[in-house]
Amino acid sequence: QDAAARLVAAYTSSIEADLSVARSVADLAADLGVTATHLTRSCRKTCGETALSLLNGRVIHEARKLLRDTNMPIKEIGSRLGYTSPAYFTRSFQSHTGKTPRDYRKSV
Repeated sequence: QDAAARLVAAYTSSIEADLSVARSVADLAADLGVTATHLTRSCRKTCGETALSLLNGRVIHEARKLLRDTNMPIKEIGSRLGYTSPAYFTRSFQSHTGKTPRDYRKSV
């Protein structure tokens, strides 16, 4: 349990290190010296979520913060968070929140 918790703590620190670089779970796991499967298993055991869910959740949390607290263009927010296109950012954000980035910004 302790080893899994330490791995998940290292993983979440890796996510926080640079949200502007689009990295996959496999990339982050490799940086930590484990497989993506092992990382996901540890995440499920420690916090009940997959590694991908933790990664996506953190990125969407940051997007919400930037939409709420800045006047930064939506396109720039998506790019800053590692999305390769504004359309992909909008689809991803909407699938997690139920709102487009523009609608979310208007509602807060």
